[in-house]
Amino acid sequence: SFCTLLGGGRMSGEGQYHEPTKEFITLPGTLQLSPEELSKQIDRILKATNPNVGGTRGEHKEHYFSHKKDERCFKPVPTTNQTAFHLVVHGNAMGVTDQAAVRQQEEHAAKMKALKLAEEAEKNPELVEQEGVSTKILKNQFNFTDRASQTFNNPLRHRHIMTEPPPIITFSSTASQWDIYDAYKEEELQQKAVLKKGKAAKDEKKRDEVAGGELNEDILNSNQMLLSLKIMERMVNQNSCHDITDDYKYWDDMGDPFKPDSGTLLPLWKFHSEAAKRKTVTSICWNPKYSDLFAVGYGSYEFLKQGTGMIHCWSLKNWSYPEYTFSTESGVMCIDFHPQHASLLACGLYDGTVQVFDVRQQSNKPIYVSTVKTGKHMDPVWQVYWSKEEGKNLSFYSVSSDGRVTQWILSKNELQYNDVTELKVTE
Repeated sequence: SFCTLLGGGRMSGEGQYHEPTKEFITLPGTLQLSPEELSKQIDRILKATNPNVGGTRGEHKEHYFSHKKDERCFKPVPTTNQTAFHLVVHGNAMGVTDQAAVRQQEEHAAKMKALKLAEEAEKNPELVEQEGVSTKILKNQFNFTDRASQTFNNPLRHRHIMTEPPPIITFSSTASQWDIYDAYKEEELQQKAVLKKGKAAKDEKKRDEVAGGELNEDILNSNQMLLSLKIMERMVNQNSCHDITDDYKYWDDMGDPFKPDSGTLLPLWKFHSEAAKRKTVTSICWNPKYSDLFAVGYGSYEFLKQGTGMIHCWSLKNWSYPEYTFSTESGVMCIDFHPQHASLLACGLYDGTVQVFDVRQQSNKPIYVSTVKTGKHMDPVWQVYWSKEEGKNLSFYSVSSDGRVTQWILSKNELQYNDVTELKVTE
């Protein structure tokens, strides 16, 4: 049941206000309670236990069970948290007699005293000179003042201009039936030409969109992007270490004329690669064409602990990362650039193999490799040297501890060998 106010308040003729009448309405189907049941008192007890933990149908249990997936069973949890925090506020109040409160009061008193002295020194400059009072703690230490002025508003002006009307020409003509037919035919031909031109332009635009989409997809992997990133990386490195570049070009020790038997070495760059970590530098070779480029061979002189090898081509313009990297199955013992064809790099390995790399190629594989079938060395190759003789095919020499000095000729498909000298051990 609920109460409904019927009608609003009204004023009587005597000026008195009468409150609206009240009427209790009982909805159909509402439970009817007797006066004894309505006057009966029902007690509710608030407990400190969490009703959401354990038990069913409102019952409370001291333990609840948790499912253990690994053991595939339920296990009781003996202790549960029965406290629910609705609001937690951390205060920062402290006692008056606390050390922190006393210290804050002393700091506040000292600050107010310094402000008062600064205000007096601002009015009397002699205190600044005699007693050394500082006026920097004042907020308005520059005597800043606000000033405003009022200006005149310029009056608005309206200007009107009258122009002459454009000239008008009246044209009239007489057209026959044949003239009208020819005009329609000419217009039809023009419409066909426009449609044909629009279709061709639409096809061309579609082709350009397809080509542009392919270009946008491949622009991040294009050679132009790689070249731009390489130039940017070099510029960043040179800007970050410009003093080293200046020392490389212009440094000169003034004491060299007084040291006829010795000179001075100035360390400039340190080339380091994580890929060649724990490997030994076995050989270094400068490129004959590019004076800033040199190759470094990595291997190991511990013959019982041999592993893979590596070749890095470093540039003095970028010492943070090698320009080219080549991997070998055995340790690199020697390398050499061709004097005329600067992109060809020959190397000798610990297992007796000789290889030729072309640094212009993006692949990591050599273009020529010697095998057992083509007469590879049986011991480590200690030196390779390109031949300066200009012939039909390029060639280089290799020296190994197996006693052979071999000439390797770069043919069309494979390396051809020719033993120049073979040293044998005699008893």
